[in-house]
Amino acid sequence: MTDSFRLSKENTMNRRTLLAAAVIAALSGPALAGFDDKNPITATVTGATPTGYPRAMVEGLNAVVRDIYPGSAVSFKPNSPGGGVLAIAEGQADFTATATGTEVRLANEGKFPFTKPLKGKINLAMMLYDVQYIHVLMTRAWADANGVKSFADIAAKKPRMRLAINRPDNPQTTIGGPYEMMKAHGFTIDDIKKWGGSYVLGNSSIGLNAILDDKADVFMNVRNLGDSLIKDVASKRPLIWIDDDPAKTKQAADVFDFTVGMVGKKNYPFLQKDYPTVRQWVSLLVGAHTPDEVVYKYVKAMAENQDRVQKIGGSLKTFTTAAMVKNPAKLEIHPGALRYYKEKGMIK
Repeated sequence: MTDSFRLSKENTMNRRTLLAAAVIAALSGPALAGFDDKNPITATVTGATPTGYPRAMVEGLNAVVRDIYPGSAVSFKPNSPGGGVLAIAEGQADFTATATGTEVRLANEGKFPFTKPLKGKINLAMMLYDVQYIHVLMTRAWADANGVKSFADIAAKKPRMRLAINRPDNPQTTIGGPYEMMKAHGFTIDDIKKWGGSYVLGNSSIGLNAILDDKADVFMNVRNLGDSLIKDVASKRPLIWIDDDPAKTKQAADVFDFTVGMVGKKNYPFLQKDYPTVRQWVSLLVGAHTPDEVVYKYVKAMAENQDRVQKIGGSLKTFTTAAMVKNPAKLEIHPGALRYYKEKGMIK
């Protein structure tokens, strides 16, 4: 082999090697792009009501992002928990901050209040907290008059009740909690009317006001544990927690990947013992359409500012960076979030 031929062959091989390297770099470049800058992001966060703690929570989270990434246009768009999931699936918002296992499963399967499956369109960004407790209370007067202490008593005696409960299009406080607790004992929400009862439909504040005004006998909804409004109502109209068999509570909780929590005298002085109930988790979901950089930076802002997130208050007092990767529903994690978690060794 002549020197000129050998040189020509080596040059050809070198060019091929360089070309292959260039192709690989071109293909992998965007995936390896750095997100460690302070460039601002643009995002819309939804899922919270126009007023109250849910909005304060979202505004607090967004404020953290704006401080870490100055100039970011991170806005709040009011919605319901179910409506928020639909909004991110349809690209009308990027994140929704109030989703539980109820919304995740119903959305993926296309069951009410969703009209079609949304699987593949919604991803997990992070777990926010897992201390949302279903409250099941009855007035002492109604309980004594009907001989009711537990869900089992309700199932057996079929008493007429005026039930204060949320609308089913807010699934986490109805379908994912009280409805399943009833079903575990062999009756449904529809049986209440069959037994001569009625409903006061609305959020938890409406329900508690109905109890206070003697327009409802039983309350089933979500409130923060140790809620001051419940304590106030109980001081004016004595309340009792509806007892349950822990195995039945677990049966109800398992349906939407929740757990059993205990509520007792340390939470509400009027309670005589600890009672089991459904303990729900709440997550920040993100639309699959949302750019990786936006999700990465939003997640990073929360993960690296745990103390500030906790100071938002309410249920976020329990927020921890370590728990952000919890995924009881085994929902697909958004690539932007997954990248951050892997970089920090939170997910292998």
